[in-house]
Amino acid sequence: MKTSVAAMALALVLSLCLSLSFASRDVEEVGWRRGEEGRERWDEGRSSSEGGRPYHFGEESFREWTHSRHGQFKVLERFDHELLRGSVGDYRVACLDAAPRAFLQPSHYDADEVFYVKEGEGVLVLLRKGKRESFCVREGDVMVIPAGSIVYSANTHSSKWLRVVMLLNPVSTPGRFEEFFPVGGENPESFFSAFSDEVLQAAFNTRREEVVRVFERQSKGEISQASEEQIRELSRSCSRGGRGGGGGSGSSSEEIKPTSLPSQKPRYSNNHGRLHMITGNECRHLRDLDMEVGIANITRGSMIAPKYSTRATKIAVVVEGNGYFEMACPHKSDSGRSSERRGEHGREEEGEEKSRGYKQVRAQIKEGSVIVLPAGHPATFVAGNEGNLAVVCFGVGASNDEEVFLAGGNSLLKQLDAPAKTLLFGEQEREAADRVIGAQTESAFLRGPQQQRRGGVGVWEM
Repeated sequence: MKTSVAAMALALVLSLCLSLSFASRDVEEVGWRRGEEGRERWDEGRSSSEGGRPYHFGEESFREWTHSRHGQFKVLERFDHELLRGSVGDYRVACLDAAPRAFLQPSHYDADEVFYVKEGEGVLVLLRKGKRESFCVREGDVMVIPAGSIVYSANTHSSKWLRVVMLLNPVSTPGRFEEFFPVGGENPESFFSAFSDEVLQAAFNTRREEVVRVFERQSKGEISQASEEQIRELSRSCSRGGRGGGGGSGSSSEEIKPTSLPSQKPRYSNNHGRLHMITGNECRHLRDLDMEVGIANITRGSMIAPKYSTRATKIAVVVEGNGYFEMACPHKSDSGRSSERRGEHGREEEGEEKSRGYKQVRAQIKEGSVIVLPAGHPATFVAGNEGNLAVVCFGVGASNDEEVFLAGGNSLLKQLDAPAKTLLFGEQEREAADRVIGAQTESAFLRGPQQQRRGGVGVWEM
């Protein structure tokens, strides 16, 4: 009897152990799947489920640096993917939203900054080279702030928010920048708090207690609110040309000032959209940074003709509307993976073989989306049917850059000569090739896919 009971108990224990083991394995597998799904959902937020990775970033990819009822400052994660690191890995995208009459404390970055005013108006004061410069900025302005310049600013409007998009190029640590506040308290902290008593007393020729009271015991935060009278006083000496306030010497070639991007003569313009650019030819400070800034305004339902940049990598930020982008990417092609498999049978294992195919990179985009377009990669933007799409592009490595259109009236493919066409397409298909390449008469901005379908375009009827 005892033996029987012991056997039954042993069987029960073994059964329980096996059940727990399988249950544990099931939990681990479910947990793994949930982890993968969670990561996929996070990735989708960053780059859409259609394969925009690693070139597309959504709102979830931003991290808040500061946030209050008076405004927020958020920074995009680093471009640390191997396909992006070499061209734009040192750069950071950031966004500032300031409430009506918000005041931003004086600070400086260890980074050069290029910003675009997405919405609103304000006053920006720059302390550099021994002088003070006060600027009136408004929607559509582009401006360069050199690294180390002390800056303070305010939203001068009584009811509208001031929204700014910026690209920062750190000068101390690649891909990482810091903000330094001379005046602070608990948050932000003044950088003077890191110095010893004897150094501060000697530097300011006053007692340490006085220095602390002035610089280290302020409690208004990074973004506070000013009164209407204070806003008027801040705005009193601001100008569009950078000569207001403080005096000081400096040649016009060194002058920093806001430049209205929409006021530039359009590089391309028709009923489907327009493109405005500011390059190093118009702004010496952009030339020094080897950058350019442009904005493409695409009419509802229209598109940019497929094109690529010869040298510049474009960091595009959607500032209005929605739609999608597509890009041809050799790095994500199936043939690249096939090359790796063939490597197992004697060929080189390190992907040195030239890609023979391309994969479509596509993502839905909306206001706040960030897209990286590497040099040489053909791409297009298509506006949604609900409204216009506006995209600001910061071009990095812009010296001697050219835009090459691949379709439309200014397509570079139209420059193919007759012998080349015969060799490419054959004598019998050469006429068909001429028809295809020449069918689109619009340049740069075209009717989008939805417009084409609704319009029943005649050129399709061969």
